[in-house]
Amino acid sequence: MNQIPAMVTSALTLTDITKTYPGVKALDGVTVDVAAGRVHAVLGENGAGKSTLVGIAAGSVVPDSGSIGLAGRTYDRIQPREAREAGLAIVYQTPALAPSLSVVDAVLLLLPESKRPSRRSANSWLTQHFDSLSLSIDPNALVSSLSLREAHLVEIAAALFSDPSVLVLDEPTEALGPEETAWLFDRVRGLVEKNVAVIYITHRIPEVIEIASDLSVLRDGRVVGSGLVSEFTADQIVELIIGRSLETTFPDKAPAPPSDAIPALEVLELGGPGYERVSFAVHPGQIVGLAGVEGNGQRAVLRGIAGSGSTEGKVLIAGEQVSIRSLRSAAAAGIAFLPGDRIGEAMFGKMSIRENTVAPSLKVAMPFGLVNRRREYALTREGVAGLAVKSPHLEVPVSALSGGSQQKVLLARGRLGNPRVLLVEDPTQGVDAGARVEIYAFLRAMADSGVAVVVLSTDAVELEGLCDRVVVFSRGRVQAILSGDDVDERSITGAAVLSSETANVVVASTARRRRRGGLLAGEGQAAILLGLAVTLSIVASFVSSAFLSPLSISQLLAASAVLILVGLAQLVVVITGGIDLSIGSVVALSAVVVSFFGQQGIGFFALGALLALAAGGIVGLVNGLLVTRLGLPPVIATLVTSIAVLGIAQVLRPYPGGSADGELLTTLGLAIAGIPLVLAIAVAVAVAMWFVIQRTGAGRGLRAAGSDAVKANRMGVRVPRTRLYAAVAAGVLAALAGLVVYSRSGIGDANAAQALTLTSVTAVVIAGASIFGGSGSALAVAAAGILLQTVTSALSFLSVGLSWQYWIQGAFVLFAAIVPIVIAIVRKDRTKLTSLRTG
Repeated sequence: MNQIPAMVTSALTLTDITKTYPGVKALDGVTVDVAAGRVHAVLGENGAGKSTLVGIAAGSVVPDSGSIGLAGRTYDRIQPREAREAGLAIVYQTPALAPSLSVVDAVLLLLPESKRPSRRSANSWLTQHFDSLSLSIDPNALVSSLSLREAHLVEIAAALFSDPSVLVLDEPTEALGPEETAWLFDRVRGLVEKNVAVIYITHRIPEVIEIASDLSVLRDGRVVGSGLVSEFTADQIVELIIGRSLETTFPDKAPAPPSDAIPALEVLELGGPGYERVSFAVHPGQIVGLAGVEGNGQRAVLRGIAGSGSTEGKVLIAGEQVSIRSLRSAAAAGIAFLPGDRIGEAMFGKMSIRENTVAPSLKVAMPFGLVNRRREYALTREGVAGLAVKSPHLEVPVSALSGGSQQKVLLARGRLGNPRVLLVEDPTQGVDAGARVEIYAFLRAMADSGVAVVVLSTDAVELEGLCDRVVVFSRGRVQAILSGDDVDERSITGAAVLSSETANVVVASTARRRRRGGLLAGEGQAAILLGLAVTLSIVASFVSSAFLSPLSISQLLAASAVLILVGLAQLVVVITGGIDLSIGSVVALSAVVVSFFGQQGIGFFALGALLALAAGGIVGLVNGLLVTRLGLPPVIATLVTSIAVLGIAQVLRPYPGGSADGELLTTLGLAIAGIPLVLAIAVAVAVAMWFVIQRTGAGRGLRAAGSDAVKANRMGVRVPRTRLYAAVAAGVLAALAGLVVYSRSGIGDANAAQALTLTSVTAVVIAGASIFGGSGSALAVAAAGILLQTVTSALSFLSVGLSWQYWIQGAFVLFAAIVPIVIAIVRKDRTKLTSLRTG
């Protein structure tokens, strides 16, 4: 095994690790010993088991057998939180940052508790630490607004902030440019000087030679070589990785075109956000590369040619001008764009290889709009022919493929559409050495067939070996066009970093996106909904002044308490990515249970209230177990329990009954300064819930679990347990709403609350919560409950017919739901414009 110098202690030991997935043995008896104060490179092709191995070390993957030695202890398996507390920090190939969290919340969730600052001081603490690393990223920005590069930098920074004893870096430089890579290596060397062990996974052999001391090579789930990096040449390392020698990495380049040849693609004076006056040509048989320091406009130019963002200039294909006003018009002209963010932007992760390959060619695959599976298989096989996609069959979801195979599926899609122009962004990002050779050969074959191929890459060596010409950008303009013998790493890098070009285009490497700070930041939706409720009340009072009478307002506010509580019950489940269809039944059960205790004073009623809340908690527990343990979809699980709970309530109270005595109703109907006690309780619950969701670690876990369960697990969130707790909390809140229903009606009725399930969903939707999970505001839900009751009360008070009540209520709900959507679209457009300006 590793030839670790004497007197060096082990920081992490993985012994006889085995892990099997259905049909695949990912790891087979792997043993790796990582020394303190050294950089240990773990190498291998895509699918060799590297990420699985470090996932086991970090706790995000459970091994079938073997042991993990960390911080003086030995584990059969380890939880992500345990690994983090033991001093292991990991940066994943795909950033493990839940999209709905803010940057500061994501960093706090990634830090071990012993290193975590208080939430009150977290913003200033993070800003100070970002500044110490020369990072300009707003702590309050949403993770979903970050570019892939920024997300990587945030996760790297969080790992550095945790003061680790073991740092795992899984493909850390794939989304970084040369400057960020140099920045990272400086930090790694600093950690090594502090005796920190670093595990470094990469496909870039020059990086291994530059930064690593030791290496272990995996192939087909087994260690096939290990030792000191200094004992291997680059060619020997590659041969170990792929199991054979590579006679050549790059295919032969095309001969120089005739001087009078018509370009296959010509870009003339193209301009847009982040770039201006860009001109270059691609001749038949050529591959042209786009290069430059990250953020200098080259990405925006590539996307502008693809139909996204260009505002001036023109594009010619084979001498004829084509429209690039939109992605659709560019695609119709024969321009195929393959984004670098494969899963996030280019493909449908949960859909199969077949479905992803034929997605842009549905007219060919389904000429009459009907699924023709045989035709789809034929087209898919045609697309992937010669690309060696590693998969047992074509129905495997692309998210389950290695990075190299995902890229090959994307290339197959591009080829299937018979493009005239192929634009490829970061073609070998996250791709192993063997797959790179296949991808380079594919791109050269496409160029040889007459397709104009344009490649954007941050790897100057790749551009040198693959491209016939390279266009170097600086400050949004073409700094140099290299061709022939001038296409080499030194010239490409030199032209990019030695530019003295100035331009009117503003280019920023990392834009700082700010959100409003303050305790109630982001609660604009709550203010809007309350404003609508107040406006409607004033309008109703003009028609009938009695609407604003103390009695009318008191009844409206008391009724709002029920809607607030059922909305909060639904919210806590929706945030985790689920839904609860049993809320109305739990409200009814709670009211029925307490109705047996409403005749003998407040003390006996309190006992009934405890039993009702316990019943709600038990229903929530059943819901949670059905979802987390049996794997039932939340809709099915809660629908089943809803029917069962309603049946129990009807058995207990076949007919309405259990009238409360007058003294009890008087006590429950108390008002404080004109505010009904039940509303005060509901609002207090909403405020407490808002604080938990927005300002505590438990709330960050809730939002992370609903935003992305896989990433949340990697961040240390115990997702099943979190969802179980959320289901129990929803049951208790629904039961509390049942107590309020009984306090208002004074009677137990099993059939009186079924409509509240739909109302709870409505409140969550118009409050702006994402129905897919990850976000939502308890204060906005409370405001939504007040608005919904105001609409109902106003229409009833004004003697509007029942049919018109439904129409008008629907219109209000639609309007309130559209407001956050419009705001989100505006923000998205602004973010898109900013990203285009920053290249």
